[in-house]
Order: sequence, then C-alpha cells, then structure tokens
Amino acid sequence: MLSKKLLINSISFKMTSTEIALLLNNDSEKIIRIGEIIGKKIEKRDCFEKLNEFEKTFIYIDIFENHTTDGGFKAFFGDSAGQFSHEILEAYERIGAYKTASIIYDAFLLFKEIPIPKDLDLRRSILSNFKSDVWNTLDQEFYDCSDNVVLLILEFVRGNSSYFD
Repeated sequence: MLSKKLLINSISFKMTSTEIALLLNNDSEKIIRIGEIIGKKIEKRDCFEKLNEFEKTFIYIDIFENHTTDGGFKAFFGDSAGQFSHEILEAYERIGAYKTASIIYDAFLLFKEIPIPKDLDLRRSILSNFKSDVWNTLDQEFYDCSDNVVLLILEFVRGNSSYFD
C-alpha cells in the first residue's frame, strides 16, 4: 500500500503543461500560455492536422478573437482565417458561447451563400459588394456580447484537459 505522501507526490508529477498553465493567476496569461502550447504543434500557418478536435476548438476561437479585435468581421472574412468560418461557429457552440455563435451566424447570412467560401479571392469578391456599415453593426454586437468567452474557453480546457498536451 502506497503511503499518502508518496501517492500525492506521484500525482503531482504527472501534470501536463496545460494543467500547469491553468494554475496561472491571470486568465489572459492562461489563454496565452495554452495557445503557445498548442501552437508548438502547428507546423505552418493554417495547418491544424496535428491538433485534436479539442485543441482545434481553442485555436479557432483564438483566431476569431484576434481577427475581430484587430479589424472586425470584415477583416476576419477578408483574411485567410475566414476559411475556418464554419469551424469557428462550431467552436463557439462547443464551448457554450451561443450568443457569440448567433452573431457569427448572422454574419454568414450576409453572404447569401452557405457554406462560406473557403477560397479567399471569392470571399473578397463577395465582401467588396457590402457596405461597411453592415459590418459596423455586427462588430458592435460582438463587442457588446455578454458571453464571457475567456471564462467559457478556460472551463472547456479545464473540463477536457486530458485532450490537451
């Protein structure tokens, strides 16, 4: 029979990098660190074959949050990241950010073509027909959304930590 001390020590040495990242004090630091851990598996931009579905969920949300923060929906759809539109919508649904998912879906409806084209040139051609104020409304809805995406993604990672690292 193992002593209590030996059992505790054997358990503590088996923590993954992600589990350690979840112990950081600041939620933003947790997100950054987990992103760095997953990022090591990505050999080149937009190639996620080596990631499992849980890691992809994290990355898709990270991609969308970065693009919309830096330029809104128009910038997102007009960049290579827009090829992951449907995967991103599914990722938000997967973590329980349903209000955000609904806003993303509303953006899809503007295209009048579903699925959103993976081809960047085709997406840009479609985008060129939109008035910029269309995007301003969606951007504002997104920025005002009450989904706590940081909390939801951290809960998702914590609840599925065995699939990370």
